[in-house]
Amino acid sequence: MAEFLRHWHRDDADALADIYARADTDLLSNIPGDRSLAGAQSWLEQICAAQDEGTAAAFAIVAGDLTPVGNVMASGIESRHSTAWISYWLDPSVRGHGLAAAGLRSLVAHLHDELDVYRLELGYRVSNRASGGVARSAGFLVEGRKRERLLYDGLRFDTEVCARLRGDQRAAGRLLPILASETTSSDDDGSAGSR
Repeated sequence: MAEFLRHWHRDDADALADIYARADTDLLSNIPGDRSLAGAQSWLEQICAAQDEGTAAAFAIVAGDLTPVGNVMASGIESRHSTAWISYWLDPSVRGHGLAAAGLRSLVAHLHDELDVYRLELGYRVSNRASGGVARSAGFLVEGRKRERLLYDGLRFDTEVCARLRGDQRAAGRLLPILASETTSSDDDGSAGSR
């Protein structure tokens, strides 16, 4: 099965809206409030514009039939202090196979090595053990706890805040190749080279 990262395309709106339609509680906290096709199109426009400005690096996690099944992203890329905020999510149907962790490790390498971002930060609900495991698998270290930081469905949740620095030891584990070109031809099985 082909598994890789590639930039999101504006024509991914249908696939993104399909993922939104299947969202469970964990995914709902990581996607926009407008989960319609128009909402998916709007999110893709925002991401593409932010990438053009150099303030984001977002990659679709692609697997199986070459349809996006998840996202790994750096937003708020800031050059003065060389920082970025990291987020990630997967369609519920593909969890438990290490895709988010492999995608996050690949994103970390891309940000540190190719975009020269020094400090990467992320946060997750303390009760979301899976998200914490993904962060640890990519070498993020917990720096603290924010009490009752998030509010979902009338309930407040503590979060753990994590970071990793460019000089931190790289985490071992599988990486997903980052597709070098913007398209995949039908005769290469989606196994285009990485950059």
